[in-house]
Amino acid sequence: MNKLLITLGLFVLFYQCTSHKPKETNMKVQVKISNKLDDEFRNKKTTFYSVNIDLINDTDSTVSFWLMSCSWQDNWIINSDSVRFYYQGCDSNFPELKQILSGQKLTFIGILQVLSPLKTGIEKDFKIGFVEIKQHEYLVNSDFRNVLLAKIKDKKDIIWSKAFKFKN
Repeated sequence: MNKLLITLGLFVLFYQCTSHKPKETNMKVQVKISNKLDDEFRNKKTTFYSVNIDLINDTDSTVSFWLMSCSWQDNWIINSDSVRFYYQGCDSNFPELKQILSGQKLTFIGILQVLSPLKTGIEKDFKIGFVEIKQHEYLVNSDFRNVLLAKIKDKKDIIWSKAFKFKN
């Protein structure tokens, strides 16, 4: 009887230890720097690049998350203070629930602004991270920005791209 209780206790302990591990996401971020935007943006202190960012769902189910309707850039972070997303704003901006079906991707087309001239070979590799706000983590009456900033501060649910460099 004691052996049975000990075995049962070990089984329960093992189950609890393995069942509470956080799930790793199977989503990926791919970044493609298209080209330097010299003609469209003339500014001596900054350089602009067009960028395509794919958020790819490699899971076996649909992924749902919250994203701003116009300023989608809010859900993205960059590992450098020298680079940021450039956008001119919009008239109507609100959180909306987005979905990516299994095996599909969502492509974001934007502009990156490099705030200081890049020194080839000296600058580090850059990464872009998607801050995932899962469907159950945001309620319509809550503050989207607070949820987003808390995740960034806690470095929680951020899906990073592979490192990339800018071409001069």
